[in-house]
Amino acid sequence: MKQLFWSIFNAKDEDELQDVVNTNALLKDDSNWYPYGGRHSNDRSNFGTFENQQPHPIPALVEKITNSIDSLLMKKCRLEGTDPKSVEAPRSMMQAVEKYFEIKNGDFSEVSEGGRRRIAENIQLIATGDKTRPNLLIYDNGEGQRPDDFDKTFLSLGENNKTNIHFVQGKYNMGSTGAVVFCGNRRYQLIASKLHDGLNQNKNNDFGFTLVRRHPLSGAEEKEMRSSWYEYFRLDNRIPRFSISNIDIGLWQEKKFTTGSIVKLYSYQLPPGFRSDITLDLWRGLNQYLYLPALPILLHEKRFTKGHSPSKLMLGNKTRIIIDDKEKKDKTMSISFKTSEIGPVDIEVTVFKHGIKHAEFIKGKAVIFTVNGQVHGSLPRSFVSQELGLSMLRDYLLVNIDCTNMRTHFRMDLFMANRHNLKEGENHRILLDKIKEIIKQNEDLKKINQDRKNRAFHESEEDKDLLKSLVEAMPLNNDMLELLKKDGNLKFLNSLNNQNEDPKKNTKAKKEEKPYVSERFPSIFKIDLKDDSCGKKVKSIPLNGKGIVKFETNVENEYLFRPKEKGELSIQILGFNNNGGGGNIIPKPSKIEDVFEVTLAGPTNNTIKATFAPTKDISVGDEVEVNARLTSPGGDLESIFYIRIVNPNKKSKEPRKKTKTHPDLPTPVRVFKVKENDDDSTWADQTPQFTGEDILRVYPSDDKEGVIDRIAINMDSFAIMRYISNNKINNEEGIKIIRNKFFADIYFHSLFIYGIVEKINKEKDDQEKWDIEDLVPTIFKPYASCLLYLNTNDEVLSSIKEN
Repeated sequence: MKQLFWSIFNAKDEDELQDVVNTNALLKDDSNWYPYGGRHSNDRSNFGTFENQQPHPIPALVEKITNSIDSLLMKKCRLEGTDPKSVEAPRSMMQAVEKYFEIKNGDFSEVSEGGRRRIAENIQLIATGDKTRPNLLIYDNGEGQRPDDFDKTFLSLGENNKTNIHFVQGKYNMGSTGAVVFCGNRRYQLIASKLHDGLNQNKNNDFGFTLVRRHPLSGAEEKEMRSSWYEYFRLDNRIPRFSISNIDIGLWQEKKFTTGSIVKLYSYQLPPGFRSDITLDLWRGLNQYLYLPALPILLHEKRFTKGHSPSKLMLGNKTRIIIDDKEKKDKTMSISFKTSEIGPVDIEVTVFKHGIKHAEFIKGKAVIFTVNGQVHGSLPRSFVSQELGLSMLRDYLLVNIDCTNMRTHFRMDLFMANRHNLKEGENHRILLDKIKEIIKQNEDLKKINQDRKNRAFHESEEDKDLLKSLVEAMPLNNDMLELLKKDGNLKFLNSLNNQNEDPKKNTKAKKEEKPYVSERFPSIFKIDLKDDSCGKKVKSIPLNGKGIVKFETNVENEYLFRPKEKGELSIQILGFNNNGGGGNIIPKPSKIEDVFEVTLAGPTNNTIKATFAPTKDISVGDEVEVNARLTSPGGDLESIFYIRIVNPNKKSKEPRKKTKTHPDLPTPVRVFKVKENDDDSTWADQTPQFTGEDILRVYPSDDKEGVIDRIAINMDSFAIMRYISNNKINNEEGIKIIRNKFFADIYFHSLFIYGIVEKINKEKDDQEKWDIEDLVPTIFKPYASCLLYLNTNDEVLSSIKEN
């Protein structure tokens, strides 16, 4: 058996492994292969389970890593003599890491580099073999399994092995099957394990192994079967095994395997962009899917060894943001809310510095929904610009929605079992509406967005007048209007209403901002409310409205979510005067969420904001005594105040005045490689930065859904520079004419294409919609050169050259 194991293990790829199968009598015998998860030899109904897991190879690989983390924590628990399902076991993954690895709050981000590496060596991901489709080995020094238990653990489907264990991630006993479907064309996966000696109870403790594959259909089966199935290798009705004390499987620093588990994925189908050294692109991808892994992971590259270290620790994006790559972030803000329906939700919003590439931290996942640090669903970058109204932060904003402590029934209806997709049902809508409401009201994010907009765009009245004259001359016939309009108007164009606004309306004098002094721990926590006539600090809130209470503090922004020595902010009810019950006396509420939906934001720039929204269980005239407490090592800081419920706000019934409906134009912005004039916008100013390949960017409005705010056009793009060079246009006036024509053509064509794509999107489901902000610029990279040649004929060129 030992020789058979090494023949399988040492195969360089699936083709070499197939040769081993074809030439070994035991492996070649179909009677030695048994359906995966089957109850009997004819149970072949596992194809759907395997094929309906994660749709992408990276999150599928993450499932293998989380299983290894679970196994390591389970080993620690069992070695201390505790049943993992008992009440004595840790109640969360964070508690388990704190207890078994002595890491405060279960967050290893401030553990020393050496300490992290010692922990990470217990879970390793190793790449060998082909440079495009590598073999990936996942090793863990976890509890391991006896060979006779494989069919109840590794090879089972739907068993309740972890359902009642609170400190592990796995629940459904099928997630790890998702990676098998990305193993080459034949789906080969090796599983091997040996139970930890301390858990053996003096029984035979051999090293067991098996090979998993998709059953190769015979000619007759091809005609008879609608699908294949997955199966595993066994001999004489049991898992192959042999005795070991240790073996060399190629671990980091020549560490020997003694106990634990290994899984080897042959010819793994990594997607384009992830096929290089795994300590580079795959490392970034894993960091994005494991925002905060419970334990660090060691990646070991054995295919590419020149020029850099062959190993790297994978710590998750949160650790990178707070500790290791903190110089790449602009600001991180914490927000939390709790409702009776959703439960408690913590949100971390990180804004990265201008110029940081979105692929480094975000890529296609700008809003992530995590449970125990693992991403269970995400929203694209277009959500930031089009739904949150933060167009300049589209490529620089990462929002983590921590759903770990969410109410169980709500979370169950939010995520798919594959931990990759969100269910687009009622809970999805409720949560997204709440997230949009909270983030869109955040003044700090609005300010950062506006500051970047001011930096990137320098408007030209001359260009605006030029384009206005062209659009007014356009024959906007019924067909063209029908093409562009939505719901009876041209929503994606700004109306001319703003021309009738008082130009002095928004010209408030800017207050001089005082410098922020931030300490590691707070010594100030003062409420920003004036005393009333009775000497009480009272905040009046309409029954149908919201009220914001601000607190001044002097603690750093990361205080409430940093990994080490973090603080807590709590809101408690001290008293309740039922003055509005209409004679009905109701008991004093025990929790703040009984009478208010509370959203906490900050600290940000020495300010914490608490937003209170009355629930249906409170009435006009009621007064609630509230205590806000901020923890501090020198003694907790408290602010006591009162919330008084007043009459609802009256809704305005005045009809909106009808104004001119002719469409106004999005602001045109010319972008240059380097400044030609002091007010010019440059490539470096844009978000993300322009290159010569870029033609334009379309920026949606931050406060009007479906409206284009600006179109930035690259006046030094390779397309126009090549055109000018190829046609030997040397005089200044000729170059100006070509540039102006290019500018107008790109502007109007992008406008119409945007409108066409948006109309098509309206007919699509959310998951199928195109990202217009990505699609339109992509279309114009090849299209711009075509426009230049189509719209500038020989007669025009001759005239330009003569002048």
